[in-house]
Amino acid sequence: MFAVGALALAYLLLWLRNARLLTGPGVIGQRNLVGQTTIVQTPDVGRLLIATVVYSKNSPPQRVLYVLSPSGQALMSLNTRAWGDQAIGEIVDATGKSLEYRDAAISSREFKAEFPNAVSWTALHPNLLGGGIVIVALVLAIGIPIAWAF
Repeated sequence: MFAVGALALAYLLLWLRNARLLTGPGVIGQRNLVGQTTIVQTPDVGRLLIATVVYSKNSPPQRVLYVLSPSGQALMSLNTRAWGDQAIGEIVDATGKSLEYRDAAISSREFKAEFPNAVSWTALHPNLLGGGIVIVALVLAIGIPIAWAF
């Protein structure tokens, strides 16, 4: 229990320290919690779409801003709840594109059918990803003490 709390605290501290949205003349970007920066030139942006996507049956729908290239490739996807309206508005203003809304909730599979290049494998299979993380954690939790003993 303590380990889960420590991991959650570490995640939160990394998020607060590193995660940023970046806007500048002709560019937008995002820095993730480990400090990796993704920069997108605004001329490369084809459309901006806010959609309410249901990623799994066990999770609530999430409103996401998708920054799409003209070919439909997701350049960035930002959770609007995590970033807030002001930051999302700054990204939209920096691109100079009009914002499209999809109010009705849509499953990730239906969204992928409409925008084939916008949804990642991890978004389509969150249960497999979660199961894989649990398996790796169990292998490490069991394997490290065994390796330490020898």
